[in-house]
Amino acid sequence: MVLLVDDEDVFRKNLRALFENDGGFDAFVEARNGNEALAEIRRLSVDLAVVASSLPDMDGFELSQKLRAIIPELPVFVMTTDYSLSIESAALSSGISAVFSKLDDLATLVSNARAVCGME
Repeated sequence: MVLLVDDEDVFRKNLRALFENDGGFDAFVEARNGNEALAEIRRLSVDLAVVASSLPDMDGFELSQKLRAIIPELPVFVMTTDYSLSIESAALSSGISAVFSKLDDLATLVSNARAVCGME
């Protein structure tokens, strides 16, 4: 199951469609903010979290740490609109699995998700 966390409904729905249609994933839970994501991960078995770097109630890095405190081995991908090597470096050093730009081709994100989830 993939947890998709983004406060932009249209982006989250498009990302879900990309995972379903091009990625072969079939189980999802969506959240609009960090608190919703934390509630969902406590009640469901999640294999991957894809988190926006900016959320209304906390940033993606803080949420990633909280998610990994609940499921330590959980792979977490962060999506950002202001990608830079320094952001990626900070993310990777804090235990985040990968950082992707929301402005780039998200097929790379889905391909990496398939690899992390053992689908490739």
